[in-house]
Amino acid sequence: MPSTEITADLLQDDAINVLDLLLACGLTPSKSEARRLVQQGGLQIDDVKIESIDHTVTAEELKTGVKIKKGKKTFHKAYMN
Repeated sequence: MPSTEITADLLQDDAINVLDLLLACGLTPSKSEARRLVQQGGLQIDDVKIESIDHTVTAEELKTGVKIKKGKKTFHKAYMN
């Protein structure tokens, strides 16, 4: 499974917005495509369907690593040291 390390400078208030996370991992080329993906129900983080573009992933979650599922076949892991 491909993975991306999220650096502290991408976090705001110890969290990262789901749209910024998708962009940082290279799963979408733009925020508008990331927004479309979330609105159409094609994104899961740790097996939980993300339904809001305002969803954030905390630094604590990133320290344990989060599994991102885009569509049916694309998996990615995001983590932070």
